[in-house]
Amino acid sequence: MIGFQKALDLVRTTLKPLTPVEVPVTEAVGLVLAEDLYAQTDVPKEAVSLKDGYAVRSRDVEGASPQNPKVLALMGEILAGEEKDLALKPGSCVRVTAGALLPRGTEAVLAEEFAAPEGKSVKATADAPPGKNILPRGADISKGSLLLARGQRLFPPEVGLMAAGGWARIKVHPRPRVFLLATGSEVVAPGHPLRAGQIYASNLVTLAGWCHYFGFSWTSRVVEDEPAALKKALGDFLAGPWEVLLTSGGAWRGPKDLVVKGLDEAGWQKIFHRVRMGPGKAVAFGLLKEKVVFCLPGGPPSNQMAFLNLALPGLFILAGEKDVPFPEIPVRLTETVEGQRDWTQFFLGRLKRKGEKIYFTPLKPRSRLSYLAAGEALLTLPEGKERLAAGEEVCVRVLKEWPPCPST
Repeated sequence: MIGFQKALDLVRTTLKPLTPVEVPVTEAVGLVLAEDLYAQTDVPKEAVSLKDGYAVRSRDVEGASPQNPKVLALMGEILAGEEKDLALKPGSCVRVTAGALLPRGTEAVLAEEFAAPEGKSVKATADAPPGKNILPRGADISKGSLLLARGQRLFPPEVGLMAAGGWARIKVHPRPRVFLLATGSEVVAPGHPLRAGQIYASNLVTLAGWCHYFGFSWTSRVVEDEPAALKKALGDFLAGPWEVLLTSGGAWRGPKDLVVKGLDEAGWQKIFHRVRMGPGKAVAFGLLKEKVVFCLPGGPPSNQMAFLNLALPGLFILAGEKDVPFPEIPVRLTETVEGQRDWTQFFLGRLKRKGEKIYFTPLKPRSRLSYLAAGEALLTLPEGKERLAAGEEVCVRVLKEWPPCPST
C-alpha cells in the first residue's frame, strides 16, 4: 500500500496528453490548445471607423461647437464592408459606419451625435482631434504576434480571437473517451426492476454524471461477477475507441472481487493497487495495452473519493489540462476533523457565509448516498497530520456551483 501523494504522482508521471487532433475553431471550446498560434493577419487589416459618423480632416472642424458650428460638404458614404476610392477634400466629409474603411486623407471620425446633415452638407458641432474614433491597422491584433500559447484551455472569447487572427482549424488535445464498467451480480442498471438483494448502479450513474459534466464522452455497461463476462467486457473495451476504462466494484480481496484479478490475467501493467487514503483505499491504476485503467472501489464514498482525487486528475491530464477545475477557496472550520497520521483523508462538507468569512462544516456520513449528494466542498487532511482544529483556516475544493458573494 502506498501513500496518496505517491499515487497521485504516479498518475501524473505515467499519463501524457492525448495525441492532438485538428478541429474547426467553432468546436474548440473547452479543449486545450496543442500548439502556439500566431496571427495570420492584422486586425483590422486597414484603419476603420470605430463609430457611425463622418470622416473628416481635424483642421476643418477645429473649434467647432453648438455655438460655432463648422459646415462641411458631404462627398458620399462608405458602409462597413465596402471599398470606395474616395479622398477627402478641404472642407469636406464622408459619412461612414462603424467598421467602415476610411477615405484617403481622413484624420478623425466625427461621431454622428455631433453632426447635423442638411442636404449635401453637414454641420459639425464638436471638434475631432487626429485619431479620434479611428481604429488603426493592427490595433487589435498585429500580424505575426502570439495569439495564444499551447496548453491554454479555450473559452468562447479565445475562440473568437483565433478566428479574428485568421484561424479556421486548430490542433487541440481531445477529451478522452471513457468506458464505464460496473461489476456485481447484485448491481442492476436503472430502469430495470429490482429483485431481492439487488441494488441500482448508482456509482455508475454518478461517474457518468461527472463525465458528462466535464465533457468526457462515455459508454457504460453492467456485468455480473463472472470471469467470462468480465473478460468479454475487457475485450470490448480494447477493441473499441475508448482511451480509459473506469471500473466500479470488484477492487478489493473478496471472493467476488474479480476485476483486478481479471486485469492481472489480461496482462495489464499494474502501477499501484491500494492507497493509504480514506475513503477509497482499494483503488488501482494501470495500463492495459497502452490504454488507461482505473479500478474504483464499490462503496459509494470510496468510489467517489477515488474518482475525484485520482481518476479525474488522470482524465484531465489526458485532455491536456494541468489541474482539475475545482476552484479552491479559503474557509474556517466549524468543527475539528481528525484522522490517522499515516493516511490522507477526505471530508465532504457544506459551505456557509457569515459576514466576510466562509465556513466549512463537515458532514456526518449517516447515509452514504445522502452524504455524497449533500457535499458542496471537499477538505483534505494530508498524510502527516492527525487533526485540523475548529476555527482553523484551510482551503477546500468547491465541488458544486456555490455563490461566494452574498446575493443582492
